[in-house]
Amino acid sequence: MRTAKFWMGTLLAGALALGYGCGSDASKDPVPQDVPQQQLPDAGTDAGVNLTLTDAQIARVLQVANEGEVMLGQYAAPLATDEAVRDFNNQMVTEHTAVKQRLDALLAAEGITPEDSPLSLQLQTEVQQLMLILQGPDAPAKGAALDLALISAQLNAHARTAFLADSLLSPQVSSEALAQEAMAERQAVQQHIDEAEAIQSDLVLPPAMP
Repeated sequence: MRTAKFWMGTLLAGALALGYGCGSDASKDPVPQDVPQQQLPDAGTDAGVNLTLTDAQIARVLQVANEGEVMLGQYAAPLATDEAVRDFNNQMVTEHTAVKQRLDALLAAEGITPEDSPLSLQLQTEVQQLMLILQGPDAPAKGAALDLALISAQLNAHARTAFLADSLLSPQVSSEALAQEAMAERQAVQQHIDEAEAIQSDLVLPPAMP
């Protein structure tokens, strides 16, 4: 269980370092206090990052967020031994692929060409770092500890998306159509956070005594 706790702390550190809990309540602390944490780079808050985003840059951030969650799902689903973890990751592949397709169609209709920014590039880097952690020599090889690492990676990615949507994207988007799409994606992300938190809790907490 110590190993499982460590991996939950490692993979959630980037989101928690922002002061944003993995659910809608920022005061929640799902990581045990004795867990060593490795902070991931702080997208959108590093020195020199321009926090003023155009609609084209916001569109690219939304694309990258969906692409990252699909990538994590494709990697995690075949490795998961827990049925709920496997099903959740397959669900992320299906749902975020559909959202990305819907977003791309909207952008084409609105004449918005996605444009990279330091923030979208940093998000891509963070997903790559999560993948490296999951594939690293110290990663759990299989079983419950790996399942916990896999669901925590998805929770990290979704928590980051939620934070950025609330703090940077929604306040700055000017296109009404893109704003509605961003809101719909934010609601879906919150649902995914709630589902992932429940799965994570089931993996961390010991079963209740009969």
